[in-house]
Amino acid sequence: RGSRAIDHDSRPDIWFGRMRSLSAGSRALQNARLGRSLRQSFRLQRAEKSTAVSMKESATALSFEYDEHDLLAGCRLLEQPHSERPRVVDMLTGQYVEASNDLLGRELPNVDLTQDFTMEDLATIHQASDAAGGILVFSNQKPDMTVHDHVRYARAMDAYCRAIGHGTGLELSVAKPAYPDAPEILEIVREPTADVTFGENWHSDHSFHEFTCSFSILRGVVTPRHGVNDTLFSSTADAFDALTPTMQNLLLDLNLYHSANRAYGQGHEGNSLAAMKRTRSMELRDDLEITNYDVLHPLVVVHPTTGRKTLFGSPTFSTRIDGMHEDESKAILKFVYDWIARPEFCTRVSWKPNQVVMWDNRLLSHKGLADDVSERRVMHRVSLRGSRPQNHRGESFSEAGKIDASMAGLF
Repeated sequence: RGSRAIDHDSRPDIWFGRMRSLSAGSRALQNARLGRSLRQSFRLQRAEKSTAVSMKESATALSFEYDEHDLLAGCRLLEQPHSERPRVVDMLTGQYVEASNDLLGRELPNVDLTQDFTMEDLATIHQASDAAGGILVFSNQKPDMTVHDHVRYARAMDAYCRAIGHGTGLELSVAKPAYPDAPEILEIVREPTADVTFGENWHSDHSFHEFTCSFSILRGVVTPRHGVNDTLFSSTADAFDALTPTMQNLLLDLNLYHSANRAYGQGHEGNSLAAMKRTRSMELRDDLEITNYDVLHPLVVVHPTTGRKTLFGSPTFSTRIDGMHEDESKAILKFVYDWIARPEFCTRVSWKPNQVVMWDNRLLSHKGLADDVSERRVMHRVSLRGSRPQNHRGESFSEAGKIDASMAGLF
């Protein structure tokens, strides 16, 4: 049980090893190895200092000794719902194929999110997220978990993100708050009478901000008993890695405009104001000015703690590539969006009672799935605001610009 240091810039998939060739029958063995390999990865020398400055300086040398009841006990691969390999639509062919990103996401069944967390605990969770490709499923939460418990955990994780230099607070809900004393909670409700699924198009949460959303923490409050009400995730880091070097180099220096107007204005129905109203319960806040601005971000961003390059754009919030003709921009973005949606980069999270899912928007794109809207569904989400997205040269954009009225409606 020797100790070793983890370089946050190391590829997280190395910590698990590539297991794509293992058969379904070896799943239990994989799960046993996962918890052990994570604990070995995080068995680092305990930091001596405790201030935010020292935490930031020593972030790459943090971790701890654990007993058998540590936070990572029971860590396992996600159980794919409905079949061993769930079927998704290949956007390039239009055919149903099997999702096959076996390494994406981990379930942590022994973490009580209502407890008090030390910085060491939070470092462990953050590093586990990095190693799992950005998806952690916290099952077995207390049935009486409150919105205040939810926000308190989010604040704790934000405190750790601030300590390592990549956190800038919690976002306020874009909808009128269902809980005035917890305005950070976005309550996403779909009534049985609704005829749309809010969030049904691919997106990374709130990429239209200058300081984009890092982690989203979603809790299933009322989960339907029937039908498919899953969340589909795609690893935008795996998607970039799978591109040819020629295509990678083409995309590396492109910059992409993101706009809330695309979604919350007259945009795509799955995320538009009209869709929000058709859920029969959600309404955008009156005091927001997010639809008045575009922001510019690199199309390929570097994840701040893993160092992985990711494709950062979506049909929900992205509008056009800077400096390109409309037709050029549309052609490249169509390829990028279709590529991200390829099944080999995707996995699904099936919602169960007393479950919380935390995902990293800087490593992932996601969308909601629903084939049965006959039952009420209630979800609570809190989003953490991160740092400005940076390109491979460490550059980012510091100012949001007014939307050019002459371009409105063209994209």
